[in-house]
Amino acid sequence: MVVDGKPEKVISGSTALLASVMTNRPKKFSDYITSPVFSVVVGEGPTRTFFIHGALLESESDRLAKDVSGGFKEETTRTIILNEEDPSLFGYFVEYLYETESRWLDDCTIPSPETYVISARLYVLGERLQAKRFQKAALRKFTKCFDEDLLIADQAACELLEIACTEIPERVKGDQLAEQIYWYAASRLDSLKHYDYFIKLLDTYKGLAKEMCLRASSGAERQPHPECPSSPTKFTPESIY
Repeated sequence: MVVDGKPEKVISGSTALLASVMTNRPKKFSDYITSPVFSVVVGEGPTRTFFIHGALLESESDRLAKDVSGGFKEETTRTIILNEEDPSLFGYFVEYLYETESRWLDDCTIPSPETYVISARLYVLGERLQAKRFQKAALRKFTKCFDEDLLIADQAACELLEIACTEIPERVKGDQLAEQIYWYAASRLDSLKHYDYFIKLLDTYKGLAKEMCLRASSGAERQPHPECPSSPTKFTPESIY
């Protein structure tokens, strides 16, 4: 076919399909680590600077993707400031970016109650960074061994409740992590109701009292089962093609 005096390139159906697959498939790891490096300054007083390849940030975080290629000053200076984030928690995200499987997130053993608190905070970090796959990985870590037979200290249970009340946004159908935390707290009310930290939370966050009353009035509520399937492969195998 000739268009404007020039032969038009005809793309066959199979060629178009292959082009679409190649465009949407994960890149090779070497493709990511040959992209420009950004300085990500995390925290405030003291800060910690992470040097991260832009393509990895762009592929895993919708929020950071705007800094990498959104036409803002961060794209030019290649410096991203995240004063509101905790450097120690952000380190888990950096490990996740560079590992095919995060050694911490994909380790399903729960050695201590603090691990649940860390997993919950990483889930919230994923929310703020708009990093959906990272957030789902944190949820899988949290729920793997989180059941009615679990016994964690009242202090850790209350820390989880405070995260649910203050850091997890409300959703119309409820948040998957928050629902797990509220369910567990309701199952432990006989113990928690005598704990000063829990009483303070009830006084401070009126919504928490409502959540506990709803679950207590419904009797032995079944544990909610979150939808957190495994993430697709992050990197394709290296090849000469």
